Amino acid sequence: MSSKPLGKPRPLWQVILLSIITLMLYYGWYKWIIQEELRRYKGYGWSGTLCLAPFVLGIAVPQLLRIFDPDVPGWFGWFSLLGIAWIYIVQFRLYKTVNELYSEAGMKEPLIVWWIFVPGLNLIVGLRQIHFLSEYWASKQGISVNDPLAESIPLLSANA
Repeated sequence: MSSKPLGKPRPLWQVILLSIITLMLYYGWYKWIIQEELRRYKGYGWSGTLCLAPFVLGIAVPQLLRIFDPDVPGWFGWFSLLGIAWIYIVQFRLYKTVNELYSEAGMKEPLIVWWIFVPGLNLIVGLRQIHFLSEYWASKQGISVNDPLAESIPLLSANA
């Protein structure tokens, strides 16, 4: 057991189900809370707010200005790409952090970070991140987490 503040294991099936039911609001909270947990556990890192606020503002502000202010040119909406670029930076850092946790624990790094840049594989590495972060927190607490979704799909749960 660790004396550091540990995060909560959140199985992949639960994150997906709650994200769908809440129209992705849970997923936003999930992204915020895992960054907070990792920051507390490691003693450094980006907060959940730093990770999400630029994304939300980067997406929302250009679109809202374009829609509600007739003086804003239509091309201004393209500035939303900055919010999208930001979330890629955040995800890249998150995947590296999860790999560091595994490496520091003497385990094989589970995520292939560069998959973030390949359409299709970016979704797979994101789902793997959810699963393996949950597994990491569970292992630190000496418990097991039932995740039938991830366990039924080896591409999501295998760390061989």
